[in-house]
Amino acid sequence: MEDILDKPEIGQRIRQLRHMHDFTQAEFAELIDISINFLSEIENGKKGLSQDTLAKICRQLNTSADYILFGVKQKQSSLIEMANILTIEELETTIRYLESLIQMKKIQI
Repeated sequence: MEDILDKPEIGQRIRQLRHMHDFTQAEFAELIDISINFLSEIENGKKGLSQDTLAKICRQLNTSADYILFGVKQKQSSLIEMANILTIEELETTIRYLESLIQMKKIQI
C-alpha cells in the first residue's frame, strides 16, 4: 500500500515555514516540545509526526494542517494572520507605510 503523505514534502514545508519565522531548529524544537534530532528527521522526511506534534507545529507557525500535510494554502489570509509573522520593526514600518498611504488618499480627495 502506498503512503498517502509525502514525508519529504511535509518536512520541506515545515523547514521553509520555520525559516520564515526565523526559528533555529533548537528554538523550534523546544517550542513544540520535541528533540532537535526528531525535528531534523521530520524536516528530512525520515520520520512522521503525531497529531499532537502537528497541532503544535501549526500553532507555532500560524498555518493549517492542510498546508503542512498536503501543501494546500488557505485561500485568503486576514491582515492579523499576515501581521503575526512580522517582527516589531517590520510591523512599525508597515504601520508607517499604511499611514502614509492613507494620507495620500486624503490629499487626492
